[in-house]
Amino acid sequence: MTVQIDSLAIGTDNADIATADVDQLFDEVSTLDATILDAIARRTRLARTLAAATPDATESDQAADPYADLGNDGHVFSRMLSRLAQITR
Repeated sequence: MTVQIDSLAIGTDNADIATADVDQLFDEVSTLDATILDAIARRTRLARTLAAATPDATESDQAADPYADLGNDGHVFSRMLSRLAQITR
């Protein structure tokens, strides 16, 4: 007895298109990652400069957390950025 399932068959044309789409998405994610890393490095330098220029400023002087919309992940991200700015190299 032979069973044929046509709905699960993927032609090579569809597979090539899917691979191209995935490769494009990976490229886009890589580009975004590089942009994000550059922005974090710049933000860290600016935050350190601000901290040096305003040594008596406290965290309560800051505006509302801009990452609050991300929920707990936003809070963690905000703390990580803060820690990066405090690390001296």
